Amino acid sequence: MFSTVIPESTISVSPRPGRLERTPGRIKLPIAFLLGSVLALATPGIDMHWAAWCGLAPLIVLTRAATNRSQAFFTGLSFGAGYYAVALSFFFGLYPLSWLGVHDAFAVQLVAGIWLVEILHYSLLFGAFSLAQFCLPMRLGFIPGHKRPYFPFMLSLPFIWIFLQWVLAPSRLFLGSPVSQLAYTQASNLPLIQVASIGGSACIDFIIVAANCALAQIIIEFSDLARRLGQRTDQLNTKIGVVFDIALIALVVASIMSWGNSRLKRIEEEIRPERAARISPQSPPVAVAVIQNNISIEEEKFNTVSINELIGRLKGLTDDLGSTMVILPEGTINSDQSAPHLLKDYLRDLADKQKKEILVGIIEPRKDNKYINGVRIFSPANPKDDIYAKQLLTPVGESLPFVLNQVKQKSDAKNFEIKSFDASTKTKLVDSVFGDIGIAISNEVIYPKLMADRARRGASLFVVAANLGWFHNSSLNRQLLACATLRAVENKRYLILATNTGISSVIDPAGVVSSRSYPLKRGVLLDTVQFIYSKTPFTKLRWL
Repeated sequence: MFSTVIPESTISVSPRPGRLERTPGRIKLPIAFLLGSVLALATPGIDMHWAAWCGLAPLIVLTRAATNRSQAFFTGLSFGAGYYAVALSFFFGLYPLSWLGVHDAFAVQLVAGIWLVEILHYSLLFGAFSLAQFCLPMRLGFIPGHKRPYFPFMLSLPFIWIFLQWVLAPSRLFLGSPVSQLAYTQASNLPLIQVASIGGSACIDFIIVAANCALAQIIIEFSDLARRLGQRTDQLNTKIGVVFDIALIALVVASIMSWGNSRLKRIEEEIRPERAARISPQSPPVAVAVIQNNISIEEEKFNTVSINELIGRLKGLTDDLGSTMVILPEGTINSDQSAPHLLKDYLRDLADKQKKEILVGIIEPRKDNKYINGVRIFSPANPKDDIYAKQLLTPVGESLPFVLNQVKQKSDAKNFEIKSFDASTKTKLVDSVFGDIGIAISNEVIYPKLMADRARRGASLFVVAANLGWFHNSSLNRQLLACATLRAVENKRYLILATNTGISSVIDPAGVVSSRSYPLKRGVLLDTVQFIYSKTPFTKLRWL
């Protein structure tokens, strides 16, 4: 008998490790941090919008090159830390804290500590994103597989991102007030953001993340940086397939931009004053005046401006404006100025004498030694003086005042009062003679569902009152403006943003900022708005 020796060779069924997988974690984590800070260049205030379309792809590649779950999570955490270190740099606008009686040396440490805590807080979202990517068995393309790997790369990662950034991040469980989602980086890209009227701002995030996934696929397939993904369900050659995917994404974006341009033209035609008055005679264009009184946080807390001087300032700003509606920012009337014959009575008399509607931010005391942060309307046609009370309190600042009490104990601010606020449990619209107004105070404009709920209940105009004096002239004013722009587009409503120190603005239903103020200037912004009653698909679909 003859025997044949069959040579044996080891054949690996797993993808060959890439160069990044052989790179130590101590090198990859700093790289992830730096690349995260590049993505943050797209945030409002820096405005390098293009970075959003390619800046997330490096994280996806680095996560693909992770060797275990722990490395994947910390890669995402490090990338997120780089991103939020830049995006949340507006926290340094809190300095100085002299109005709290905090010495400058301690104030720097306190502000830096808040900044670092918030960086870690929000970076957990990036860590969870990377961990989910590492754990899910994914294959190239858009089509899922019936056997492992199951999940399509081009759909799975955008859906994971949407859940983390638009479901978890704004939830009360997470204690978040997120102003740095990718959608806001595109606030000035008017044709693109029109899609928010259908799927909300999360839809914009989905498109941006899908574009980054397509770019990451190209990098993975055409380089040896990371393990390649599984075969495609559509049986296309992997290299041809990834080119097809990025071409498909480009086609989708081009189609959205084309549709967005046509929607812009259509809305521009609809809101022309002469056409609007003809289509909806019961809601003619309304002249509005937005008062930016520019009272610094130091003037407010140290009471360096007397009530008489404050009334004198407002008289100079509000007399003979010729507008039908006047908007004043959050906290214009504090608890001391609600007494008889002071600022509250002055504004009520002004509304009666000049036949104007005045909406003003007010801090009002309640019987249980608590306060409400609200917006009150003074109207000749509405003697009740309706008031909207804030629903979502600012985390820590309003909802956890004991933290501020701890700061007070270490300061010299003997006369500084820590107020405890009550949150309203129901949505209330303010009744104007022209229609119902949906109010948001400060951070409430960040939450798409909150604003859409107001539109569903009949709000035909949005007014956002904010006091950004706490943050001095930081990038927060540009980020809040970007949030307001998306809320206007989502619900096809005029939105008036009234801030104490700027930027105040009037935004039309297509997201065009028709007028805006300069920050840290005192003055009046004059414009025209309309009360709009139609509802967008986003407004109607509660689950979005």
